[in-house]
Amino acid sequence: MIHAYGQPDPPVPRLLDALLRLGHPVSGGAMPGKRKDSTLVLASGGASDLAALGVLFGAWRSAPGARVLVLSSLGAHPDARAARLRWLWMVEEHARGSGLPVMTLRLAPLIGPQSPLWLKLQRQPRLPGGGAKLLNPVVESDVVETLARALDGRAKWEGWHEVAGPEVWSLAELRALAREAGPPPRGEDGAWEPPLRELAEHRLAEAGGWLEHFSMRVRPIGEQAQRWAA
Repeated sequence: MIHAYGQPDPPVPRLLDALLRLGHPVSGGAMPGKRKDSTLVLASGGASDLAALGVLFGAWRSAPGARVLVLSSLGAHPDARAARLRWLWMVEEHARGSGLPVMTLRLAPLIGPQSPLWLKLQRQPRLPGGGAKLLNPVVESDVVETLARALDGRAKWEGWHEVAGPEVWSLAELRALAREAGPPPRGEDGAWEPPLRELAEHRLAEAGGWLEHFSMRVRPIGEQAQRWAA
């Protein structure tokens, strides 16, 4: 059973909905159930302060099989300029000190046929710095598969992993790829997810650790984008 604490920020609700469709039960309650596979999901938009996190961990330590999944972001750092990235770092640190099994996933920008960032780029927006910013975007369905493998026991529940694609793309290149896929569906404006001020703090990541730990193989983004266009 997955227990999502608080009101997590995007993209976490979408990821949990995808897991629910795959047969993983999801609860909005903060307390572990009687099952021995209770997973507490923490992200930004969850606990309001560190004291609340302490109380939460105290309740979970006595639950059999309880574990913690922190869905963080690339750029999480104690000295980050964006407040959300600083908060995610603190959540990561307190989870590691909770005494519970913890897995931390730092997510790169997610793209996919319904991902807000992809829909935004299909609108061909103006890009900061001419679109020179380099990123390691990750396909949203690959993130969902990663979570499914973690929950199914196909990956050891330990450590932190940068869930970032192996390819380096500039924002301008991603916008050009999105243009080839055609306009977004009517009424879908998309959004900068994460916000541009956070994207500016993303550094290039190494995908090898994530792919190895979860025994993942991912297809090139350009190849997948052709399917989205179809």
